[in-house]
Amino acid sequence: NSDGKLMTVDVKGSGSRFAAGVPKLLFEKNIASSFGLNVRLAATFDVSADGQRFLIAVPVEESSPALITVVLNWTAEAKR
Repeated sequence: NSDGKLMTVDVKGSGSRFAAGVPKLLFEKNIASSFGLNVRLAATFDVSADGQRFLIAVPVEESSPALITVVLNWTAEAKR
């Protein structure tokens, strides 16, 4: 919905006989606000082919940035 919550709707028929039911809340958690951004929900989750499972991206909190070691002239060291 417009609040970023994931909803479900029963659908009947197709084409000109299409009918949608009343939307129901599927997940209480506001997925989009987890990122602190106004992101599109389509980019943050996916549904299994059978519709029984959801994969939802959530941000990971890191206490400190990861350290990177850069080794210069490593080929000369490897020859020793």
